[in-house]
Amino acid sequence: MERQLERRREAEPVAFSRIIEDMWKRLQTLNERVASLSHVVKFNEVPWEQNATTFLKNYTGPAGLPGWLLRLPIRTLDLREQIVFAGRKSGKHRHYQEAFFYIVEGEGYEIHDDKKYPWEAGDVMCVPTYCVHQHFNTGNKEARLFFSLPNVFDLMGLSSIEQIEVHERYRPPEGATLVRNAEGNVVGYKTAAGEELRFGAGDLTYQQMMEAKRTQQFTGEPRNTYQHFRKNLYDMTAWRLGIPHVVKGKDKVWENTEMGKLKYLMSPYNPGPLLLYDAYLQELPPGGKSGKHRHVGEEVHKILSGKGYDIHDGRKWEWEAEDVVLIPNHTVHQHFNSDPRQPATFQSLQSRLYHYIGHGGIEHLEDASGWKG
Repeated sequence: MERQLERRREAEPVAFSRIIEDMWKRLQTLNERVASLSHVVKFNEVPWEQNATTFLKNYTGPAGLPGWLLRLPIRTLDLREQIVFAGRKSGKHRHYQEAFFYIVEGEGYEIHDDKKYPWEAGDVMCVPTYCVHQHFNTGNKEARLFFSLPNVFDLMGLSSIEQIEVHERYRPPEGATLVRNAEGNVVGYKTAAGEELRFGAGDLTYQQMMEAKRTQQFTGEPRNTYQHFRKNLYDMTAWRLGIPHVVKGKDKVWENTEMGKLKYLMSPYNPGPLLLYDAYLQELPPGGKSGKHRHVGEEVHKILSGKGYDIHDGRKWEWEAEDVVLIPNHTVHQHFNSDPRQPATFQSLQSRLYHYIGHGGIEHLEDASGWKG
């Protein structure tokens, strides 16, 4: 019986991959970079700037760049501070990013998708994703807003801004001239070299898609998995348009906890108008200290009053009113009030993304001074 020989495939050449080694190298370089950066940003060391929307301090770095590579040891939060002058308004725009605003001082209101929302010092003003928004100052002094945008929208390809109206004191770069549309509105500027730059995304595709979402309807209960996704679009659009956009600080209660005296403004356990942020106020008693803990996610503090210091992984970082304190991932941290007579307060901000990807929660290590359980 004739034996048939089986033809075997020739062995393919195998290339050696260094993907894992390169990842380790990048991580080591990144960790060294983060370790070299300060955990405290001094208010007076960051200049006021202007763009088409507002006057602001950009703590993170130049717009459009991953600021944590340049200046800060954090990666998920863009951090800025904004002024709205007495009796004035900001520019009007919208973007896919949610935006978190803590009202440091002043009073005024928002117009969000044609709805009015009053705010005052101590409130959190929330801009849900893709909401047309504009800030109005109704007081007789400047209003100051500490705010944050999530960095992840750059990675998602959804970081464009549609500038609808510039702020009232907007000035183009030196030597440039304003460009107006047929209605007389400022839509950009032309540089001295003749280059014309227009505000806004310039592509109406996103606008048309987002407006079309509002026309979608779904009634009854889903009868299959696909219909659950259809209903989800309708529910999320209705939620974004219907939920109040200002969290009133005076309506929230102080809690005595093993971490200290806290007032939660936003958390997964007290849902609000934003999905990507957790926020609370903390008061440190005169000469007192907070608890000590650690969590995977980054944390940011805007110091509202007092002076003191933090201990981050054994290193001391001093702070005072108006500073911004930065707590990198996985950092054991504790806060101390160095004034024996006056309390210190700060507003804490964290990204809720860690919660959604399975790395939320807190590892508690030491109780705050005065905690009795």
